[in-house]
Amino acid sequence: MSFRLRETDCRTLAFLAEYRTLTPAQITALHQKGKQAVWRRLRILEKEGLIGSVRYELGRRRGRPERLLGLMEHGVSILKERGLIRKDVPYEKVAAAGVPCVDHQLSLNWFRIHLTQVERVLPRLSVRVLAHNSPFLPESPDGGLCITDHSPVPGSGTQGVKFTPDAVFVTCDSVVPKACLFFLEVDCGTETIASPKRDLTDIRQKVINYQWYFQSQRYKRYEDVFQCRLRGFRLLFLTNSLGRLTALCRLTQEIPPSNFVWLTECSRLFPEGVSAEIWAKGGDLQGRGQSILGSLCCPAPLP
Repeated sequence: MSFRLRETDCRTLAFLAEYRTLTPAQITALHQKGKQAVWRRLRILEKEGLIGSVRYELGRRRGRPERLLGLMEHGVSILKERGLIRKDVPYEKVAAAGVPCVDHQLSLNWFRIHLTQVERVLPRLSVRVLAHNSPFLPESPDGGLCITDHSPVPGSGTQGVKFTPDAVFVTCDSVVPKACLFFLEVDCGTETIASPKRDLTDIRQKVINYQWYFQSQRYKRYEDVFQCRLRGFRLLFLTNSLGRLTALCRLTQEIPPSNFVWLTECSRLFPEGVSAEIWAKGGDLQGRGQSILGSLCCPAPLP
């Protein structure tokens, strides 16, 4: 039987372009379809040369390796032919091989997939996401990433300290007209928390950058990006372990004001979802968990 490209195949290719690399389980969660049917179709797409796969052991855990899927040049060509990505986007900008840290990318992907589940559970909410390495991310006037900015730290040069969130997203409520802005930092435990020499790239400096962003109201430039009115934002840290979460919560409480900083870990994400009471507000790990959706708090685990 000759191969025929389906509409769902194009969606799979577009997912791989946007998320850069995905596991079969992640693609299944995005499609919201049966595992066997999705995985069978993925094998066909791989056989036809539209996607490729490699085996990968996640983090330091032992066990069965995951399959990582990514676009092949033939798959990218189809997306361009159908107008799903611009013709001038180079293959390297959508290929999985261009992802520097796979664990980091997969954690970012899972968080974003959980955001899509929130929209299914709460239809009144819409979520728009800008990820730092998406080929669909708009450019700034100077040709850089539209979500990159500079914090004016003394001694850091005329522009200041460059910082780029892993993702920026906004939630919009259609019932009570309200938009909430969030910055996301995915932490895999590889960055220095606070160096003795006050390194301008450590996590302590990241929090300081966002403090300036908050106090200067520089974040309001996203009103033009998302076409909505914004009153403040929340900085979210997603960590990969309880130990790392504890350390970052301690850091957060040591450098106030930091109530706008909310933290959680990957293992808390899956049982109840990103909208549940799984967040340590202001680094308060001992208090009751909070929901980033406030009064719209609800469990939204993946099916």
